[in-house]
Amino acid sequence: MADTSSTVQETGQRSTDDVDVFRIHSDGSMERTRDKVITEQPVTILIDQVGSFTVMCTPSDIEALAVGFTFSEGLISRIDEVIETYVKPELANVIGIQVQDPTRIGIGRNLIVASSCGMCGARNVEKIIQTIPPCDQTLRVTDRLLIETMQKLRRLQHVFDLTGGSHGAAIFDGSGEIISFAEDIGRHNALDKAVGKCLLCRRAMEGCGVALSGRVSLEIVTKAARAGIELIAAVSAVSSYAVCASEKLNITLCGFVRPDKINVYSKSERIVS
Repeated sequence: MADTSSTVQETGQRSTDDVDVFRIHSDGSMERTRDKVITEQPVTILIDQVGSFTVMCTPSDIEALAVGFTFSEGLISRIDEVIETYVKPELANVIGIQVQDPTRIGIGRNLIVASSCGMCGARNVEKIIQTIPPCDQTLRVTDRLLIETMQKLRRLQHVFDLTGGSHGAAIFDGSGEIISFAEDIGRHNALDKAVGKCLLCRRAMEGCGVALSGRVSLEIVTKAARAGIELIAAVSAVSSYAVCASEKLNITLCGFVRPDKINVYSKSERIVS
């Protein structure tokens, strides 16, 4: 795969915008000031000879987002299938991907992906789950490691510190070392970016876990499973379909990870005392 990171960086990526705000204080006083909000823009991922996906996202780490999205949506199965990524200066917020065998890729989904939904256009969810191999059973972690990893995730969320508006995803190994981290306005985008970073540096994700700042839905589980991620730990809630898919895909699913408790919804044997 060609090294395109310097080219992609020229597109002017950013995570926050300054806006005018009218602030009302608890004592009744008012002021006009400036505040930072998280950036949300459409970014189009153009897959040569296949089609395009327009993703509502925070336009940072765009190359990682494009590669991670293409992989986690099952359009490619390994990074070697990507010949190159590229940008065209005349097309704002567009990143192109050339793949080895575009003829085998069928889109079969909506082409605009909202920042709150990654699988909104997918057809036949059960069939999608059946196409993903169950994860291996190699990861073992303690509950203390999960709690500490969630605390690391929070410390890494600098965009959240500035705006209160981002989600974070941190992929970690069995020792608790974070090997990839990303933020975005969308939960699934943050995971795609983190996965994409691992793919671009050819860092294996099999046998790893992922810590997430938001809730876990079906799309998060399928994206993790395609990467071989065996454990999902979230600060928030999980959905019923996420629990069902985690069982079928052999993923340990943890929600409401707190210093005083962890809810484990599937495959609890990976967590040891």
